[in-house]
Amino acid sequence: MRYFPFIVFSVLLFNVGPALGVDDSDPRVTHVVRSFRKAGPAVVNISTEQVQKVGIFGGDPFEDIFPFPGPFVREVPVQSLGSGVVIHPRGYIITNAHVVRKAQKIAVTFSDKTRYEARVISADPRHDLAVLKIDPPDGKAFPNLSLGRSDDLMVGETVIAVGNPLGLANTVTTGVISALDRTLTFDKGMEYTGLIQIDAPINPGNSGGPLLNIHGELIGINTAIRADAQNIGFAIAVDTLAGELARLLDFEQINRVLFGATVTPSRASGGGDELSVTAVRGGAPAEGKLLTGDRILAVDETPVRQISDYTCAMLEAKPGSTVRLKVLRDGNEQAVAVTVVAKPQPDGKALARRLLGMTLRPVTPRIASELRLPAQSGLLVVGIDSGGPAEATGIQLKDVLFQVGQYYVKDNDELGMVLEGVQSGQAVPIGVARGNMRAWVQIVAH
Repeated sequence: MRYFPFIVFSVLLFNVGPALGVDDSDPRVTHVVRSFRKAGPAVVNISTEQVQKVGIFGGDPFEDIFPFPGPFVREVPVQSLGSGVVIHPRGYIITNAHVVRKAQKIAVTFSDKTRYEARVISADPRHDLAVLKIDPPDGKAFPNLSLGRSDDLMVGETVIAVGNPLGLANTVTTGVISALDRTLTFDKGMEYTGLIQIDAPINPGNSGGPLLNIHGELIGINTAIRADAQNIGFAIAVDTLAGELARLLDFEQINRVLFGATVTPSRASGGGDELSVTAVRGGAPAEGKLLTGDRILAVDETPVRQISDYTCAMLEAKPGSTVRLKVLRDGNEQAVAVTVVAKPQPDGKALARRLLGMTLRPVTPRIASELRLPAQSGLLVVGIDSGGPAEATGIQLKDVLFQVGQYYVKDNDELGMVLEGVQSGQAVPIGVARGNMRAWVQIVAH
């Protein structure tokens, strides 16, 4: 079924603590109140900034006549708000991809007003998910919210949304699950599948925020509303998020290391989650150390209960470091140590020339200032091969590539990491900044 029109929206969420003099024993403290108290500290306000070039006559109708910058153009900073949920104490945050897709700067603010600069680790527009990272001060652990489950949701079940609709901070709304497994179809064939439909009122200002059950568990990420109706909203099911996390936080890819074991979550027979080794690559460091069927209990003495615990913990594994795991094997707990090794670094510049037909160089603040580029980081297009894939796609000199595949890239090493597995004829999604616009296109590799 095709739905239209839709709005994808942003959320600002703050936690307000328990009311003075009212504790959990008071009958006024309902499931909704408890859920809000539990989830609030892990939710952050995300503010993003981009710079748009605007003509003094309103808009930029003279762009073709007077190239930017020019006497009839001014740069206007544009800010937007969204929210995210901290899923690990080391500062890994989940939000919607559309919240950060056009951002040049990202900051997150907790309910205690502490503010941190954030960077995008990866983004998946197909599922409207993105992972951000903030760096904690020494010894600080951020409040975080564990993933719930969405495979047991019931139509008619009470749900809770909290956010900043239309700038009204700390707004809590409740409703029920109206339907499950909805599909939304947008322009250009973009589809979101497996969505939760809810009637809890949400509005522009609610994107990326958590959808909770009455236990305060994260069951979804709010993402869209039906613009021509009332109280028809949609959230990404948390099981979809859990299924994508291993790819969004692929520590072997991000850290350029070889480990060699695939760990997959499943539902335990007695409730809760289990993390089990489902494959071990031959010749990898994990071979002979981990076995298929091993259940992962802890990483470096930290218990892991969900895939988010495991993937975020493994992001601490750097080349040459030893990961110490506790596993359950044949009913017995065992200690396993695996030393990860560096993965050879591919030549990103050469791969970009061979596969994409363009020459790239990293954007530095000085280059961005001198050339008045639309992005402060990324890869600047400085050469385009005649007849190559980049030219066929419409890439131009001075464009800035900021995303390739699911990863944000800022140098040729990161580019090589993404391109090393690309085959001839494969379509590669790229994010391109040009002027006051950011666009996502597919480029077919040589």
